[in-house]
This record gives sequence, structure tokens and C-alpha cells, in this order.
Amino acid sequence: MEPYTSTIRLLASAHKTCIFTVIILYCLLVRYLRYKRRDRTPHTLHYPDRPSWARITLQDAHSIQLTLAEQEFPTTFSLSIFFSLFKTYGIPGISSLLVATGQLSGSATASKRAADTGVVITEVVLNEPDSERAIGGIALMNYLHGRYRKAGKISDEDMLYTLSLFVLEPIRWTANYEWRDVTDFEKCAMGVYLKDLGEKMEISYGGLPSASEGWRDGLHWLGELESWSLEYEMRCMVPAETNAVLARTTLGVALFNVPVCLRPSGVRMVSALLGTRLRRAMK
Repeated sequence: MEPYTSTIRLLASAHKTCIFTVIILYCLLVRYLRYKRRDRTPHTLHYPDRPSWARITLQDAHSIQLTLAEQEFPTTFSLSIFFSLFKTYGIPGISSLLVATGQLSGSATASKRAADTGVVITEVVLNEPDSERAIGGIALMNYLHGRYRKAGKISDEDMLYTLSLFVLEPIRWTANYEWRDVTDFEKCAMGVYLKDLGEKMEISYGGLPSASEGWRDGLHWLGELESWSLEYEMRCMVPAETNAVLARTTLGVALFNVPVCLRPSGVRMVSALLGTRLRRAMK
């Protein structure tokens, strides 16, 4: 029996080694193909170098962003958009208006608004820029913000800051939690798309350094937007009771399906993702 036992053990060991080898080879193949797609895209779309990025079309920019959101980093992009909205609640000028409208002061209304916001953002971002659904979504956003902007309750800076988060947070989250960073070419495409979206929402870029002479490309615009956004945060993200009210309500919605005994841990996990300045603003 001993020779047969040794043979069985040898076959079992070889089988495990084979499985392990196949898994490693599969992972290496996936890595190779994903990086190949990343590196091939600029050349496939005929934007091989930085000077050519100045002519990235809106349609190509949208296609690149869609690939990032649906194929490359779907979970991270989705979560980062949620936290982008959450981050705006650390600005008293924004949080006070939302509390005053009553849309986020209770769990029922907060849940409805979160769902409505998600639907509108999806319609705008995931559909072709010139499609009826995207145009309708932008028109709805302009309508919802319009009366508050006319009344001076929403400033141009608040609008620009909110827009900035929708492009900057996905990039930051990808850098922190994903298998690779967003490339400069992809950032440029995201800048082209978001800049156009901001123009359609009549958001002023007058606070950016190159507003008068214009930007070389989407990456140039994005760099100036990031610097402006960070300065705005340092100036405007300060503690306020309305910030805390929105934080509690929104976390209640986000953790609704989490068992009650685990919610304190859930709150601590979310808090760890917020950053020091935002945590202080929401206390």
C-alpha cells in the first residue's frame, strides 16, 4: 500500500501546484491585458501625446470616463460619488440650505433625496452628452438649483466646489484604493467632460487663474480646479450644527441595512474615510 499512498500524495501535490500555477498565470494575464488596454487607448483614439490632448472631443472624453466608471473602477467610482455628495455637507453654506428645505432633515426625506440624486446623476453621466436623457437630466438639475441661485442662497463658489468633487474624488479614491492610478490622459478626458458639464449648468470658472485666456486642455483646467477646490475647503469647511445634522441623517440612510449592533463600527469606518478637516466640520 505504501507505493500507492506515495503516488496519491505526489499526484495531489502536483495537482495543487498546477492549480496555483494556473491562478498565477491568470492573474498575470489579466494584469497584462488591463494595462495594455490602458496604454493602447490614447493611440486608438489618436491622442498619442500631450499636445494632441487639446483636441479631445466631448464624445471621446465621455467614452473614456464611462470606461473608467463601468469597467476599470465601478465600485470605487460609485462610492466616491456618494462621498462627494457627503463631503459637501461639511460646508455650512450648503448644509444650512439643505436643512432649511427639510429634504435631508429626516431619514424618510433623506432616503428619497439620495435616490433621486442618484437617478439624476446616472442619467447625466452614463448617457451620451447629446442624448435626450442626458440633456433632460441637466435641465432638471438646472431647474432644481435655479431658484436658489437666483435668490442668492447657492453661490457660484458652492456650485463650482460641488462640481470639482465629482471629478476630484473619483481620482483620489482610485489612487488610494484601486489597482492603479488614473492616468494623466484619463484625467484630461475627465476634465474635458466635467468642464463641459459645468458650462451647461452655467457654473462660472471666473475664480480660476486662466479663466480669461483659457486652458490648454482638460488636464490644465483640472489642475487649476483642484488648487481652487483645496483653497475653498480650507476657507469654508468649518464646524456647524447643520453639518452635524446632515452627517447623522445621511449615515442613518447609508447604514440602514447594517445590523444595529454593527452600526457604531460602521460609523467609525465611514469616519476614517472622511479626512481630518471634514470630520472636524461635522462634529
